[in-house]
Amino acid sequence: MKTLTKFTMALILTLVFSLSYSQQNYLPGYIIKKNKDTINGIIDFRDWDKTPNEIKFKSSNTNNPIVFNPLDIIEFGVEDQIYSGGIVETEVTKLSTNELKTYEQLNIKVDTTFLQVLIRGDKELFYYKNKDSRENYYIKRDGKFDLLVHKKYLQKQGTTGKSVIIENNRYLGQLTLYLKDCNTISSKLKNTTYTEGSLFRLFRHYNECTSLDIAFQKERKKLIIEVGALVGASLTSLKFSGSRFPKLTRVDYPQSVNFAGGIFLDLIFPKYQRKWSINSELFYSSYNVENQFKEVLSGENNFSTTTTEFAYSYIKINTLVRFKYPVGHMFIYVNAGFSNGFSISETNYMKEEFVFNSMVSIVEGRALPLTRNYEQGILFGTGLKYKRYSFEIRTEIGTGISKYIELDSTPTRFQFLLGYKF
Repeated sequence: MKTLTKFTMALILTLVFSLSYSQQNYLPGYIIKKNKDTINGIIDFRDWDKTPNEIKFKSSNTNNPIVFNPLDIIEFGVEDQIYSGGIVETEVTKLSTNELKTYEQLNIKVDTTFLQVLIRGDKELFYYKNKDSRENYYIKRDGKFDLLVHKKYLQKQGTTGKSVIIENNRYLGQLTLYLKDCNTISSKLKNTTYTEGSLFRLFRHYNECTSLDIAFQKERKKLIIEVGALVGASLTSLKFSGSRFPKLTRVDYPQSVNFAGGIFLDLIFPKYQRKWSINSELFYSSYNVENQFKEVLSGENNFSTTTTEFAYSYIKINTLVRFKYPVGHMFIYVNAGFSNGFSISETNYMKEEFVFNSMVSIVEGRALPLTRNYEQGILFGTGLKYKRYSFEIRTEIGTGISKYIELDSTPTRFQFLLGYKF
């Protein structure tokens, strides 16, 4: 079992390492060159967190990729996203409260980058997340990107010297002028914050107010929920170690093969090409091990035979972080997490048979006087997913049943699981 556990962990680490270095993901897209020609092809799409400053483009699968920066092309589109290239001003001041300074002047830098198109139409809205993870929003006037200005800073008040947070909300005045064709825009701006969702709703209101069509709007991706079932087999090894209960620590229990299964709820995050998810499971597992230990006592025909049996069934709540990567029409995935198990049945039995001068006495009782009904564990697994089906190999190492500090009772489970998404 230790060999299998090491194999599973080594396989997971190998997959994580190899996948981290194979992040090419070419999807259908297009570029618009400076002469306004549109060329269709495929683009290495990363579902970027920070706005990219270059892209890799192929006119066909067989061609070598060409790298384009924001000054080479007007725009590109891929996976229902559009990016426009340009040179822009960006405010780089951090917005988190613990990083604010008593410096009210704008901290402007000039970047050459791609901006993501949030709304395209009569009035347009753009987004840029710079290298410092600061988010900025832009409008376009006279063919140029105009930064919507927003900054937070600290200001000391009165004689107490207490610092309060002040906001420079110049963007509200900019938007008042930019969207002046809507006579109700001022009331809407009162509740508009410097966030994508709030600005998105403002521009939607403008288009509804002016009855103008939206040529394009960024799809607002939502959390995906998948529900399904798992069935399979569990191979469990139970090992006692420590300074107490030698009649348990000297026994090598055989592996227990039992049914394992449950239901799962997979919460898939929309970012990063939906590769990351949180997987929660309501899971059943069990094991049943038994063995004997024979010991010769003083005298030629005196000996004892100790039989111990442990059988436990658990209902578990498993929580795993999962990363999956597309390979052809399938996905390879790895996951790791924690289990919290509650025993629903218990067999904890010891039978001691003593033979003294052909006289036999038998003592029966609990093999381990104090046990716990709650078990924690760590989980590692790797698998394949095809359409609605999946197959996973998983290792679980638990805390076991012993309540004694001097006695460890480590169950190691090696599980083979088939999954089906409803």
